[in-house]
Amino acid sequence: MNRAAFPIIALFIGIFIKVAMATAISAEGEPMMPLLTLLLMAEFGVIVSLVGLYIGGKLLFTNGFDIKLLLPILGCAALAVMLGIEGLELWDYINSVE
Repeated sequence: MNRAAFPIIALFIGIFIKVAMATAISAEGEPMMPLLTLLLMAEFGVIVSLVGLYIGGKLLFTNGFDIKLLLPILGCAALAVMLGIEGLELWDYINSVE
């Protein structure tokens, strides 16, 4: 696999996971999937996005500035933060359920 393509692939995987998690939570805030599945999805999305950020950052520093590479890197960084926050919110939900 071409290493330059991995940040783009990681971006699409992260977007897919974010959309899947957004549709798996109802309007009342109740999860429609098992909580462990949602937590694993969030964790996997964060890890894939961070790996895409790391590989893309290395490529950006070695090959020089390229806007086609910078945009997926920024997208991976944003997705890693969003999925991390969503995972932490799921932990708060688990702790609030009695």
